[in-house]
Amino acid sequence: MIREEEGSVLQRDRANSTYELLLKKAVEEGRIGGAHRCRVCGMRFNEPGEAANCCEKVLQHNRL
Repeated sequence: MIREEEGSVLQRDRANSTYELLLKKAVEEGRIGGAHRCRVCGMRFNEPGEAANCCEKVLQHNRL
């Protein structure tokens, strides 16, 4: 955020900041607001297969 020189009004920084880009990417990949959740870590995904494969190594280790 930046302040106007003449007043006390805050203005938003430019839209292509690193935070905004990372947030947009996370939403597109389903990590934020995805419909499917990993059973182990809780990370969200758009596709059910991605959620099932997220912590597959942990699940396999527990089966041994």
